[in-house]
Amino acid sequence: MLKIYVPDCVNAHELLRNVAFEGHKVRPIKHFQAEDYEALLKRQSFCYQQYHEREVTRFFCIDCQTSVCQICIVTDHKNHTVEPLDKAADDEKAKVMAGAELMKEKSKVCSDVILEFEQTAANLEANTTAAKQKVSQAAEQMIAKIREREREAITELEKTRVWRMEKLNAAKTQVQSLAKQFNQAVEFANNLVQRSSSSDIMQSKQGLQKRFEDLNTSKVPALPVSSFVKFVSTAEPENFTLGYIEKVRVDGLTQDFQAGVETKIVIYPAELSSVAEKKARVQVHVEPATEVGSLMTCEKEDGNFLVKFTPKVPGTYNIKVTINGDNLHKSPFTVQVKERRLEVVGELDLKGETLQNPSGIAVNSKGLIAVVDNSGHCILIFNKEGKYLRKFGCKGENAGQFNSPSGVTYLNDDEILVADRLNHRIQWFNVQTGNVVKTFGKQGKGKGEIQNPLSVCMDGEGRVVVADFYNNRIQVFTKDGKPLFQFGDSGSEKLIGPTACIFHQNKFIVSDWKNNCLIIFDHSGKFLLKTGEQGKGDGQLNCPRGLCLEKCGNHHNILVCDRDNGRVVQFSVEGVFTGKFVTELQDPVGIATTPDGRILVTDWWAKKIYILK
Repeated sequence: MLKIYVPDCVNAHELLRNVAFEGHKVRPIKHFQAEDYEALLKRQSFCYQQYHEREVTRFFCIDCQTSVCQICIVTDHKNHTVEPLDKAADDEKAKVMAGAELMKEKSKVCSDVILEFEQTAANLEANTTAAKQKVSQAAEQMIAKIREREREAITELEKTRVWRMEKLNAAKTQVQSLAKQFNQAVEFANNLVQRSSSSDIMQSKQGLQKRFEDLNTSKVPALPVSSFVKFVSTAEPENFTLGYIEKVRVDGLTQDFQAGVETKIVIYPAELSSVAEKKARVQVHVEPATEVGSLMTCEKEDGNFLVKFTPKVPGTYNIKVTINGDNLHKSPFTVQVKERRLEVVGELDLKGETLQNPSGIAVNSKGLIAVVDNSGHCILIFNKEGKYLRKFGCKGENAGQFNSPSGVTYLNDDEILVADRLNHRIQWFNVQTGNVVKTFGKQGKGKGEIQNPLSVCMDGEGRVVVADFYNNRIQVFTKDGKPLFQFGDSGSEKLIGPTACIFHQNKFIVSDWKNNCLIIFDHSGKFLLKTGEQGKGDGQLNCPRGLCLEKCGNHHNILVCDRDNGRVVQFSVEGVFTGKFVTELQDPVGIATTPDGRILVTDWWAKKIYILK
């Protein structure tokens, strides 16, 4: 073993070399070589257990994760899993090196990011310097232009002055000549009176009188020009502009874009700076335009702009931003839109109420929630916060009673329709009182007859639409229960077990249990398209059940309870798969949206109502 050289200890080591320090070597620190340090680091370690201090630890206890000596193996670590220390260290080296390699990769990432920072800083310096030069050039050009205008204005003023002075001088000369004649006439008259005889005065009177008359008729020239000259400045120094400094910021481009989810980005043209020549005009275009719903740009109170749009399907989108007609730097911006990933964010608090098997669910415009308890043969009402309010109904065949009810929909904010499955009818209730208003339908296969209705909804004309499960059709009734027409029970795309139906933009959207798909019909029941097939993959279904529409601006998503796959799947209204629930549910059956944007899902076997987002 290599020992560090300390003068006071040398003698002790020499005296006890053959006793306690056999094989030890003493060397001054200043004489240490590289191999000495390596030997120091690789020196053998001794056991820390009492009475084992002179034993070298040559083994490693797997159970205790510690180094042990030969004595430890047969004492404190008896029956433990032990292996040679060198072997354990060799096994660990691979992990250490793997960790080191990972750290090396992380370091490389940091180096790349630092390089990017430095490059950005360098670009910022260069761009700022270039921008400053352009500011100076713009100022010099403007100053030159102003000087040119100054010279033009001064030249024009000088021309005016010269012309007017010529007029003034000419008129002045004329007046001076006339004044001289007046003075001469006065002087002649004074001399005549004072110095001449009476005979001279009388002889000169006619000529003098004539001179007076001529001079009296002479007009004194008026002022030929005005002295008024004034320069009126149209410049407004407080609003003097050279151009603008472009440092517009766009926030929101790094967010997680998901299909069918409204996206918001903010543009900050208010940062054009106070030298901006005019108010910013911001325009935004998103391509492909056919795959974008509810694009809207609005100016906020602070002068910035909020842009909202909904990408309909996954894919690459380009966002082009122009300000005052010019493309923003780096515009168009490219973003990747992914499939939507729905997640559970909570549960409806049942406040002690027990759901046996929740199925259908509906929410009115005020957020009032109606839940069908299939095995409990009743309806439960919750307020918009999820607080239990009341329930009504019990098992039976009379009006107001149920036998395994399934679906529910709001007729208006105070009334609901319930698909009373095993009573083969539709019942109309007041949710405030629980009183039945009307019932219609009876078991059978004929027109207006029903067998096991699983859901009920309203169409755009206020008619009642029933998913007639065992009759493999959709039936449309008046609000009073009179049958109007039926569809889905004939043609190449026949329904086999319709479980739910919703109405949107003059189209009926139906979930087909046994065909494992969604089928869309027009307002008259004519087949339009089919989407989905049996399976667990994206866009596939396995026994679809409840349906609802989710509104995002003017765009809508179709949400489907993919029952046997234990998830909720999202499609566009054009039938394109756009997202799914990422955590498996036990048995999703009913689904509805609330006015505040939540998604509520009933789980039959879990006996819960989940809140999705």
